[in-house]
Formats: sequence, C-alpha cells, structure tokens
Amino acid sequence: MDRRRNKFISTWTVGLITLCALILTATSGALAWDTKEVIKKYLNERYPWPEFEISEVFVPEELPKEPPQKITLVSGPLGRAVFSLGFRNGEKKLAQVQISAFDYVVATRRPIKQGQVIEKEDIYLSLMDVRRMPKEGLTRLESGVGKVAVRNLEINMPVTEQYLGNVPVIKKGQRVTLIFSAPGLKITTQGEAREDGHTGRQMRVVNLYSNKDVRGVPLDDSRVLVVF
Repeated sequence: MDRRRNKFISTWTVGLITLCALILTATSGALAWDTKEVIKKYLNERYPWPEFEISEVFVPEELPKEPPQKITLVSGPLGRAVFSLGFRNGEKKLAQVQISAFDYVVATRRPIKQGQVIEKEDIYLSLMDVRRMPKEGLTRLESGVGKVAVRNLEINMPVTEQYLGNVPVIKKGQRVTLIFSAPGLKITTQGEAREDGHTGRQMRVVNLYSNKDVRGVPLDDSRVLVVF
C-alpha cells in the first residue's frame, strides 16, 4: 500500500515539476510589451480623437522581447493600418492592425419636434466612429443649446448644423411696428410678420396700412426697420 502511495506521489511530483517547467519556458519567451498598447500610445500622442479600438494585430515575424524604439506609420491610420517597428538592435518589423477611432458628437436624448428650442437636457455627448460621423456634426453641447430644430429629430440621432437654426426674435403672424427710414424722413406704422424674423437678416412683413408686403430687418422683438 505504501509502495503504491509513494509511486503515486512520485509520479504526481514529476508531473508538477514538468508543468512548472513548461510554464516558465512559455513565460520566458513572452514579450515584455504589448503591441496594441504601444500602437495605441503612438496614436494618442499624434491624433486628436479621444478613443481608439485596435484589433486584428498581425506580425508576420517574431518580435524582439524589448519594446520598439521607433514607430513609423506606413499606411493608415484608420481601417487597415501598417506600422514599421524599429528596435534597438537595428531590426525593423512590420505590424498590421485594424484601427477604429471614436470622437464625441452631440446626439438627442429624446425626440425633438420641428420648431422646438433645444435645452441642455435634450442632448448629450455620444462616442461615435469618426468614419460614420455626419458632416458638420456638433461636438459641443453649447453649440446646440438655445437653437431651434428646423426638422423633427429622432432619439439618439446625431445633431448637425443643418438641423438647427437660431431662435427667431419675431415670429410669423406677430404684430410689429414698422419703421420706414430715409434721409430726413422717418415714418412708423403697424405691420404683421409674414415669416419668422432673425437678427441681422431681412424678413417679409405686410404693411397693415397699405396691405403691401415689404422687407425689413428686425431691430428687436417688436420693431422692424425698412430702409428706402
């Protein structure tokens, strides 16, 4: 009985020693650096995007155990990118990786109706693949707050400049004071806005005295200047 137990213990000990030796051998051959992390650091130092995703790392040759001293972008950086890794011993290796970059874009937190003035609670910053970001997409919340939606916006929809307009100082159908101005002449009368009016932009107004349309520029939220 003791002989069998001693044989079992001896066999188990030999197996354990062999396993430890294999682990040590595998560990001793492992790199002291990570290709993904080295490339991500390179990207963070050179590109403005806050987030990167690196996948499908392929290095056709065995890499030195020490990290590269120099990294050069051969092609990319977005999509399938190729990097040249230069090492202290003079070796150069090529690494192929798949890279996605992400940036913040303003998106809708809830559905927004056309004509609705956007408040801070209506929007948020969402990370989005830069290759899918819409042209003229807003990147700061301050750029959207206080603007008016010129179309219906769905929930979680990226917000672009073309979807927004300034809040009108005068609204369509509003009664206003028309000020007709010419050298040596100033006349005031009542009018009605035919369309929304914005600061610094001409708007169409009907002269309620003559029932004729004129064009003028809003001075404030109740007066429109018409210059001859």
